[in-house]
Amino acid sequence: MRIALGIFIIFHALVHAMYVGQALRWFELRPGMPWPDGSAVLGSLSDGAVRAFAAISIGACSIAMIAGAAGYLAGAEWGTWTVVGSATLVSVAHALLWSGKWSQFGDHGGYGVAINVALVAVLLATR
Repeated sequence: MRIALGIFIIFHALVHAMYVGQALRWFELRPGMPWPDGSAVLGSLSDGAVRAFAAISIGACSIAMIAGAAGYLAGAEWGTWTVVGSATLVSVAHALLWSGKWSQFGDHGGYGVAINVALVAVLLATR
């Protein structure tokens, strides 16, 4: 189970990392997707500042999650806590960047946040 979960965590982190490309406008995850523009919480900031926050916070958390997955796969205690911490922080970042519209829940990382909640629960229950 450890190997399967560790590999899943790496792929999950890579999906979060794709949002960095969206934030920096290197590509669109879905045609016409405005994310992270239109954040309900950070809307008072400029689009550039919101995009920078999205790219830096989500990028750093994705890297940390991959590192944590490597530690988890190696059986290191810090690996579990690194994944738990990065999954929590990236979820907070997605919540801050969400438009507040349920119709955009999936596009704004909502499913990733739900996976993070399940991932944290599994990691804490099995440690």
